[in-house]
Amino acid sequence: MQTSALTTVLGDTWFGASLPVAARARLAGAGALAEIPDGTVLLEEGRPCTLMGILVSGRVALRLVVRGVGERTIMTLEPGDVFGWSAVLPRALATSTCVAVAPSVAILFDGAGLLTALELDSELAAVVYRRLLETVARRLSATRVQLLDVYRTVGEPW
Repeated sequence: MQTSALTTVLGDTWFGASLPVAARARLAGAGALAEIPDGTVLLEEGRPCTLMGILVSGRVALRLVVRGVGERTIMTLEPGDVFGWSAVLPRALATSTCVAVAPSVAILFDGAGLLTALELDSELAAVVYRRLLETVARRLSATRVQLLDVYRTVGEPW
């Protein structure tokens, strides 16, 4: 897919919509659109995080291994969500296993290439890291809500 077409696809996602057009084009130049069959494991928890992806369509589950229980889905990503953000950190490991749970399409970024692009282009790094921080904050808020459900007692403690 040409960079201009991928720039448009990126702009249609939650992640890319607010990026300046020039930065969106430079980011698109580092990515590729990929069709992902149902059941495809994109990243494995504890293994090197070699790619970052922005889901365009379909669904991707984030799964953790819970000792004594096995693998559990902790969240299902929807279009526009990011997976593999650890790829922008040097020598990062995946913090969860990412599995397509429906036929999906994603913009995939090679982790090493993306990290290099961000190191060489401070303007691009500033806008991408800001969006990634917003992504992490959204994910943290969702996790807090889940924890409230998991640890809720009957009635409030006060």
